[in-house]
Amino acid sequence: MKAYEMKNLKKVAAFTAALLMVGIPTGCSNTADTSSGSSTASAAATTDENGETVLKVGYTREPSSFDPADFTSVASCFAGYDCYDTLLNFTADGTDVEPALAESWEQVDDTTYTYKIREGVKFADGNELTMDDVLFSLNRVKEDGYYMSYLFASVESFEVDEATRTLTVHLSHPDSTWKYVPAASPCCIMEKSVVEAEGDKYGSAEGSAAGTGPYKLVSWASGSEIVMEKNENWWGGSDNLDIDRIEFYIIEDESALALAAKSGQVDLVYGISNDVKSVYDSTDKINVITCEGTTANYIAFNTAKEPFNDVNARKAVISCIDKSQVTSVIGGAYASEAGTVVLPSSMMYMDKDMWDKTISESASYSQDYDKAAEYLAQSAYPDGFSFDYICNSNNKKQAEFLKSMIDASGYITMNIVEVPSSEYFSYMYGYTLDENENRYYDAVGTYMMSDYLDPYGLLGTMYLGSNAVQGGTNQALWTNAEADGYLDAALSSDDVSVKMDNYTKAYKIYADECPYLDLYTGIDTYALNTNFTYSPSPMFWYNFTYADVHTAK
Repeated sequence: MKAYEMKNLKKVAAFTAALLMVGIPTGCSNTADTSSGSSTASAAATTDENGETVLKVGYTREPSSFDPADFTSVASCFAGYDCYDTLLNFTADGTDVEPALAESWEQVDDTTYTYKIREGVKFADGNELTMDDVLFSLNRVKEDGYYMSYLFASVESFEVDEATRTLTVHLSHPDSTWKYVPAASPCCIMEKSVVEAEGDKYGSAEGSAAGTGPYKLVSWASGSEIVMEKNENWWGGSDNLDIDRIEFYIIEDESALALAAKSGQVDLVYGISNDVKSVYDSTDKINVITCEGTTANYIAFNTAKEPFNDVNARKAVISCIDKSQVTSVIGGAYASEAGTVVLPSSMMYMDKDMWDKTISESASYSQDYDKAAEYLAQSAYPDGFSFDYICNSNNKKQAEFLKSMIDASGYITMNIVEVPSSEYFSYMYGYTLDENENRYYDAVGTYMMSDYLDPYGLLGTMYLGSNAVQGGTNQALWTNAEADGYLDAALSSDDVSVKMDNYTKAYKIYADECPYLDLYTGIDTYALNTNFTYSPSPMFWYNFTYADVHTAK
């Protein structure tokens, strides 16, 4: 059995609109830093003239759509996800799943799963949820191949039984990560009749969003304001929702957004960069909430071409880099230094002791110019070499900092090649090729977010040889049959001991071959008015819901 391929550029296109946030490496926290003084502005009112509780959300980007097929940005998920329910939800810690639209489920055998869909569920417009709606929503993903359809790569077919309200999922091969997929956005259930009636308008500012979620889309003034209200028909009980209405404001300038939060004009902001951190720190009316997620920030070496087809050339570059300085200077106050392999610590929840042992036994690298010279001497480039490093305006500062450390070796020169942000992902995923039909870069700095906490979420995405193709997510174009075999074995097993044995064996190969260098881990950050509370989850991408935002008691 071959591990499934993830050749879909749309996996990573989702993050083109995401702000790259980093923070402290201590799990999740909810703290207010008042050391810099306090704001004299009053906090935003929690109720309007009708006595309804209003949450004002600010963001720098407008959602692309309220159609789950087009959830291609953090803004889309941050706004539209609450209009829908998925088959299951992630647990608070992100390591497991729990009931949602499916009140129970069963793994029948290695390739068959059944889900019992709740009775009496209604869409926001009052119409009953049918099994035909469930089948339509899932097949729309599978057949149309839209955003995140790669999560259905192991699905052979869906079938439903209206009488028993049972959904059966048939997989083409054993896939232990399937357990998480029903909690992801491809399993948002929509109202078939509305989607078909609206066609291309569905989910747009001119259309609607027809789901069963806790909130419903009321209005969308493109470029300025979106309003969602409590869904009185929600099966989870609208009385359990503290927030009656959500007003979503688009404020493109990050500094202006920070000042709006400080003055109480907005209550919630997702993502705090170093440039505006001081604004949030200067008021006691805002709690800064942080949680380590699954976003890894790294360098990908193009191992399919010189000089980085030589492992010692890769190790020479890595030995020039002081990751602690990169973390401090580029990540800033909200930064967590990462290891060699692209795998955030949040994804090492299975058998922490074994992970610690594996990391201690694996190859590691630190800034050591003498060691860099030794690696050069063992490479095909004993006198040194130069290479091109692709970046865009958003990560040029990082590129310049890396260059200063690499060039200081005296043997290696890094040439910064800045490309337009609009073309950046085309370069990174092999849609823009050189004259020889090869990926353009020698090395590139970027980031990736996993769809779940199982290590396969990033290891399978970035290291599998089957993903070293045009549009593929193996940006290093690195292949190793032995390591792929370990990932295949981990994917096929539900036994944690079997998975860990294979993941850790693969990890040691990745550390020794270093096709990537993990720099730091992205931390999800929230600035929340003290009138409200929220407990974050490592699985922000799918786990954030306004149903979990409460008024402060």
